[in-house]
Amino acid sequence: MLVGRLAPSPTGLLHVGNARSLLLAWLAARHVGGAIHLRIEDLLPDGDLHLPELLADLRWLGLDWDPWRGHDFIRQSARSPLYDALLADLLARGDVYPCVCTRKDIDLAARAPHVEDKGAAYPGTCRDRFANEQEALAFEQIRAQQENRPPLGVALRLRVPDAPVTFVDLLHGPQRVVLPRDSGDIVVRRKDGGVAYMFAVVVDDWAMAVSQVVRGDDLLEVTGQQLAVYQALQRLDSSHLPPFAGLPQYAHVPLVLGDDGRRLAKRNQSLHIGALRRDGVSADRLRRWLATSVGLAPTGDLAELARSFDWVSLPRAPMRFGTQERAELDTP
Repeated sequence: MLVGRLAPSPTGLLHVGNARSLLLAWLAARHVGGAIHLRIEDLLPDGDLHLPELLADLRWLGLDWDPWRGHDFIRQSARSPLYDALLADLLARGDVYPCVCTRKDIDLAARAPHVEDKGAAYPGTCRDRFANEQEALAFEQIRAQQENRPPLGVALRLRVPDAPVTFVDLLHGPQRVVLPRDSGDIVVRRKDGGVAYMFAVVVDDWAMAVSQVVRGDDLLEVTGQQLAVYQALQRLDSSHLPPFAGLPQYAHVPLVLGDDGRRLAKRNQSLHIGALRRDGVSADRLRRWLATSVGLAPTGDLAELARSFDWVSLPRAPMRFGTQERAELDTP
């Protein structure tokens, strides 16, 4: 049975672009009678700031989900013991190593990266630099004293494979990623001790036996990094995880862009689902627009949309949702 997931982050409010990706994940699972679980990706401090609004938006849209092991949904903030145990095992194996670098990607590691976040590949400065985490921490403490600042702690990085990582995306076809060239070794734990998005999302997809991941195509490039995490976890053969059910199938869907030609984000406050709801836009009206945007008949009936869903019908180009499209939602 296909297992999908809705995996929003409550650090910001849902906007139309989020809703479109979540709807596609929901339709893809329900079309084949699959299950879909809700995972709240609240890794950042104050990560649950908008959780009530997020749940209200999903329910208003009509997107339901299936319980997982007796839980209505899971929150990543409650799963730190699992992440920490797996990181300790990887550190003991030498697949993960301590890093004292202060690069921007360590700060970005808690959340899903996007195209605009991409920088140069990590050059491996701390690879084989320290015998253990304690030695790295001592180095950071001395450096902090010299620079007259508090110690920042020690991050952990995963050694990426030299061999290319390959996968086939449902929409983009065959992909080949050379991680040493494209990203370098991956941050899997931040300096503040919090687990990185890139690690947590793979652990949870494995634990939940997720077999299909649907998300925006700005995350296509990081899939190779996540597959490297899968490879490392498979080498562990850890009792902390259930038996491996296989790699998920990936579908990276076109983005929704605003008037400025950039992907919708927190800055597009008037296009948040809650704002539309407060302005009197009906859920049926928004679902009809979303259905049209993914190549389906303009109906707000979710059961009908699930029956007729087909990846082939999905447009491959980004969609626009700006001032004009927003105004059209007010038109009966």
